[in-house]
Amino acid sequence: MPITRATFIAANHASVAAAKSTMFEVSEDGDLKETIPVDVRKTGLIPDGYSVDFVLDPATVVSSLAKQGITTEDQLTKELIDEVKARINAPENLRIVPTFIYEDKLKAVLAANEDEED
Repeated sequence: MPITRATFIAANHASVAAAKSTMFEVSEDGDLKETIPVDVRKTGLIPDGYSVDFVLDPATVVSSLAKQGITTEDQLTKELIDEVKARINAPENLRIVPTFIYEDKLKAVLAANEDEED
């Protein structure tokens, strides 16, 4: 199987992010502020208009591996894939942010990684 961004995203990453003590939202004056999402922690659900963002995005890992000629899962051990996946989905690497911020960052990360491949 080819290594993709999804290779390193755990199915439970949203619930891990929801269990964190804080998330980010845009204040009325347009600034990003950290808040304590009591309802999010209780329900484990990400509110509408918010998404789980990765501090280190899995796309960056995929790009780094591709630069080394590693493009398929069978080129890595299962243990290494699991270790990278655990780090990518660790609470300290996850942030709940407004979806528009997540989408803008993801586009920038994917574009930067694509530019590096050219």
